[in-house]
Amino acid sequence: MTTENYQLNDAKMFADISDGMAIVINSSTGIYYGMNGFGTSVFQSLISGSPVREIIKAVNSIPGAPEDFPDKLNAFVNTLSEFEIVIPSDTASLEKPEIDANAASADGFIPECTEYKDVQELLFADPIHDVEEDKGWSPE
Repeated sequence: MTTENYQLNDAKMFADISDGMAIVINSSTGIYYGMNGFGTSVFQSLISGSPVREIIKAVNSIPGAPEDFPDKLNAFVNTLSEFEIVIPSDTASLEKPEIDANAASADGFIPECTEYKDVQELLFADPIHDVEEDKGWSPE
């Protein structure tokens, strides 16, 4: 992993974290993504500016953390990058990452992000997507 810092790709993505679960919607494609509890915790730290190495340190300080966690984190970040959820960033936070130890243990220290295409058509059926810059929204 060559990039240390990431941020939300807010040009395409809308993210909401509620009750410890992240939902991210790609406003260009209508595809949405869901994360498990541990993935949400890691994702929140990433988009808050925590460097990857600091997330590794934070997770490794949790009892039961597996030795191969850096590989699992690398796979998770690669997935987020492939889905264009996160993009490299030049800024880093000086705050220590807040990793949910209970979520980490419950999810076996495996951060996951799943892609869902089942409501893609419904998201685009919303008339707000029919707004034309020069004419505005026409309720025809």
